[in-house]
Amino acid sequence: MRACCSVYWRKIRPHSSQCRVNLTLLTQALTTHAWRKNRSNYIVLAITSCATGGALLLSNSATPSNWSDALDVNDDDETLSRRFDGIGRFYAGIEDDWIIYSSVLWSNVLKAWFKVYLYEIINFNVKRIFDWLFPWEQSKSDDPWILLELTKSSNFWIRQMGVASLANKTDWDSYKYRVVAQACNHRTIAALARYPQANDLYFLPPPKVVPSKKKIVEDLQYQVSKLPLPPSLNSKIYYYRHAALDSAVKYQTDPIGMDTLSQFYSTPGEDEKKENKTLHLCFQALLCYTEINTYARIFVKNHGLSVLLRLLEDQTEEPIIYCIAGILCNLSKDPSLLHEIVSTGWIKILKQWSHSNDTALSVLALTILANLDQDWLSRDVYQDILLLHPTQRNSQQVHVDVVFVHGLRGGAVKTWRQRDKAPGKNSTDISACWPKDWLAKDCPNTRILSIGYHSALFRWGDHCPYEQERRTLESRGKDFLDKLMKAGVGSRPVIWIGHSMGGLLIKQILDLGEKDCKYSQLVSQTKGVLFYSVPHKGSALVDVMMYAKYLLFPSVEVQEMITSSEKLHCLHNRFLNLVADKKIPCLSFGENIKTPVGPHLPDIWMVPPESSNPGVGQFLCLPANHINTCKPCDEDDIIYQRSRQFLRDIIRRIKR
Repeated sequence: MRACCSVYWRKIRPHSSQCRVNLTLLTQALTTHAWRKNRSNYIVLAITSCATGGALLLSNSATPSNWSDALDVNDDDETLSRRFDGIGRFYAGIEDDWIIYSSVLWSNVLKAWFKVYLYEIINFNVKRIFDWLFPWEQSKSDDPWILLELTKSSNFWIRQMGVASLANKTDWDSYKYRVVAQACNHRTIAALARYPQANDLYFLPPPKVVPSKKKIVEDLQYQVSKLPLPPSLNSKIYYYRHAALDSAVKYQTDPIGMDTLSQFYSTPGEDEKKENKTLHLCFQALLCYTEINTYARIFVKNHGLSVLLRLLEDQTEEPIIYCIAGILCNLSKDPSLLHEIVSTGWIKILKQWSHSNDTALSVLALTILANLDQDWLSRDVYQDILLLHPTQRNSQQVHVDVVFVHGLRGGAVKTWRQRDKAPGKNSTDISACWPKDWLAKDCPNTRILSIGYHSALFRWGDHCPYEQERRTLESRGKDFLDKLMKAGVGSRPVIWIGHSMGGLLIKQILDLGEKDCKYSQLVSQTKGVLFYSVPHKGSALVDVMMYAKYLLFPSVEVQEMITSSEKLHCLHNRFLNLVADKKIPCLSFGENIKTPVGPHLPDIWMVPPESSNPGVGQFLCLPANHINTCKPCDEDDIIYQRSRQFLRDIIRRIKR
C-alpha cells in the first residue's frame, strides 16, 4: 500500500490565507508488521498534524532527533526498509521542538498539541466574531492596515466607518498616510476627498507628464480628431469639431469671413489670439463630446486626461481651468471612469480646487467629487447642476431640496452673489454665493442645488448656429427634468427659487412634469415657489429688441419673452391651476427701479410690476433694479429676510 510518511506545514497559524503545505508522498510499499499494526494511528496523526500546522516526523529510539534524520524523499528503497524495520515509537511536532518531543510517546504529544490548537482555534473564532459584531472597536485602531480592511468590507456601514476613521486621523506620521494612499482602492480615495479634514497626503500627486514635441493646441486638436463623427451633421458637436480642426476658421476675425489677408500676415499678438480661439473651439468640442458617455470613454482611452494635465501645467488662466473642470464634470458622471480619474492624480487637484477662494471653482470641484463618490447614502449624479450644500459627507440628514434657477445670461453661482459691500464691512465678508454661505446655516437639513445653463441675448457671434430648437423653454424643461431626476430631485419635498427667465423655466418644468407620469413625483413633492422679477407676462426690453430684430438678431430665449407671447400666457394659466390644485405657497418679488442697459442709453423697466406679479401668493415690490432683486446687501436685507422666512415656514410645515 502507499502511505504518507512526511508532512511539513510552512505556517503555524492554520487560519492564515498565506499558509502553504509541502506534502511529500513516499511511494515505498511498507510491508512491515509494525506499520500494518499501527496504520490507523499513523493516518490520524498525519491528518491532525497537517490540520494543526505542525510537522509530522518519523523516527525511532535509535535515530537521532534531528530534522536532517527525518525521512527524506531521496531515500532509496533499501534505506526506507531499514528505517522502518523495528519502529517502536512515533514522534510528532514542530521542527524546532523536535528534541523535546523525541523522548515523549507520540500519543501524549498528540493529546498536548490537540489541546493547544483547540484553544487557539476557539480564541481565534471568538475574536473574529467580536470584530464582526463590534467593528467600531477596530475603527479606533491606529494601524492603517486594520482601517484599510474595514474600508474593503462587504458591509456598507463598516466601509463608511473605516473611511471616516481614516479621515479623522490628523496626527499620524507621514509614512502612514503614504501607506494608505498606495494601498487603498479608488472608491476609498474618492470618499476621503469629500472630508474637509482628510490629510492631503492621502492623495497621490499626478504622475509626471511626458513632454510632447507638439504644442498643446495641436494635442487637443488630435484628441478631437480621434473622436468619431457624430451621427447628425446639424449638431453642435459637428459644428465645434469642424471649427476646431479647420485651419481656416482661426483666420476669420470678422463675422462673415471677409478678412482673407490675415492668412498671409499677422500683427503683433495676432498669432496668440488665433491660438486662443482654436483652444476655445477645441474645448467646446470636447465639452460637447464628453456629455455622452460613449464618447467620454473614448476620450479617456485616448489618454485625454494626460493631455489635460499637460495643459493645466502650461496654462493656469481661469477660463482654461473652468473648461478643464467642465470636462471632468462630464467624465465624473460615468462610474466606469473612476479608475482612470484617480490613477491620473486628478483627485488631488480636485481637492485643491475645492479649497479655492474662487467660489464657482470650489463648488464645481465639490460637485465633481460628489459624482465620483458613489459609495454613499446619496448616489445622485449632477449634470449641469451644482451642489451648493451639503458638499461633505459628514453633514446633517437632508429633509428638503431647494433648487435655484438663474435667468438670462446668468450663472449657477454668480447670479446669487451678494450685491455690494455693505458699509462698515470688509471685502472678505462679501458672499460670492449667499445660498451657500447664509441659507445653508440658517435652514439646516436642506440640500441646495443650482441649475446652470448657457443663454445669450443675440444669435450672432461665436455661438453655435445649430440646435437652436434646444434653447426653447420646452426643450430646456425636458432636458432638465431628466437631469433633476438623476440628481434625486423629487425623492423629497422641493422648493423652487428662480430669477427672471429662471422662473419661467421652473413653471415649464412643473408643467411638463404634470403631463408625464414619469415625473409626477417631482410635481407632487413641490412645496413652494419663490420668484425674483420673473416676466410672467413678458419683458419690456424684449419688445424694444424685437423692433430691431433684423439688426440685433435676438436669441431664441429673448424672442420667447415678448409681452404678446401666447405661449407665456398659456403656461402661466396652467401654473395658476397647478398652484391652486396642489395648494403650493408662492412668494414673488418685483422691481421698482429702472435698470441701466448700457452707456448713452436710457434706463428701462426690464420687468414691470404688472408682469412680475403672478397674481397668486404674496407679492413684494423691492427698491432695486432687475439685476439686484435676487442679490441682498447683507443678511439683514429685506430680500434675504423675507426669503429665509418663507423657506423656514415651509420646512416647519414639512417636518410636522
